[in-house]
Amino acid sequence: MKTPICITLRTQLQKLKTPIIIGVAGDSGSGKTTYSDGIRRLIGSDIVDTIAMDGYHKENREQRKISNRLPLDPEANNLDLLQQHLTQLKQGKTVEIPIYNHATGNFDPPLPFPPKPIIIVEGLHALYPEFLPLLDFSIYVDPDHDVKWQWKFERDVKKRGHRAENLKEEMLKREAAFKRWLDFQKTGADVVIKISQSQLKEYSRHEFTAHIPEGYYKVELIVVPAAVPLPTLPLPFDLAAMLESHQPPFMLAAVPCTYWGRNVMILHIDGILSQETISELENHIVDYTGIPIEQAITKREKSQVSATEFAQLLITWRFLEQVNHILEETSN
Repeated sequence: MKTPICITLRTQLQKLKTPIIIGVAGDSGSGKTTYSDGIRRLIGSDIVDTIAMDGYHKENREQRKISNRLPLDPEANNLDLLQQHLTQLKQGKTVEIPIYNHATGNFDPPLPFPPKPIIIVEGLHALYPEFLPLLDFSIYVDPDHDVKWQWKFERDVKKRGHRAENLKEEMLKREAAFKRWLDFQKTGADVVIKISQSQLKEYSRHEFTAHIPEGYYKVELIVVPAAVPLPTLPLPFDLAAMLESHQPPFMLAAVPCTYWGRNVMILHIDGILSQETISELENHIVDYTGIPIEQAITKREKSQVSATEFAQLLITWRFLEQVNHILEETSN
């Protein structure tokens, strides 16, 4: 049974005249969509929509081969057009969004994009200074070098059909461009997501006897605390089970510190959580948002949950704190 606050939150969002805009930035293949999908799934696709910044590239794939320009170069993108579109969306206007087709490497016809209550802007330059005044929440995804290379190779070669030798050459070329044009965006983000290989073996005194499945990473969340926190978010753990030798390894640490001159909390998440733990967290968030549980939560066949999935929930909760703060300000 949903509590009145759940219904109120979704009702308030659906009645918003000015959309709430989230910027999600990071390099190509860094996992931006993974975390924006978590917000969309747990809040509801009926009130969340996404603008992919790939459509704002000035050149298609063949033109880039001739010009030798990388999409990481801000001058290779129509950022002024995106700024214009975001301004119009804030005014409640429908805009024509350009569409880049990764399968063909060409641009498809633009599509009308009416403003939904929550808009996610996802791309290489989503947290550039000209966009920050239009953003209500910002996320920067920053995987380690080896993780990013692995993900990009799997996506572009296996899913998009790119040639492996061409991709390696492009990725080497991109490294300096990434540092020059993208990396600085993390200094102003509300949440920075750092992803690396699991480090649990380092805590083993002798031989590490547990098994970390493929695709399970360590996630480090650098979070700027909310101005107005939401009610308690419980995290259920069976402490007795943690003393049993067959339990999967898991680590959670919360460390207050400064990051680029701001006070933040850094959460270190590594290892494997139980399905029961993650389900209770999901249900708590769904109870708050008011979205029907069968729409918000996809049934899982596995009993183990990764740090990535757990981080999705924490990021969504932090965003909901921002939404609650915005709703309070607009109601006053």
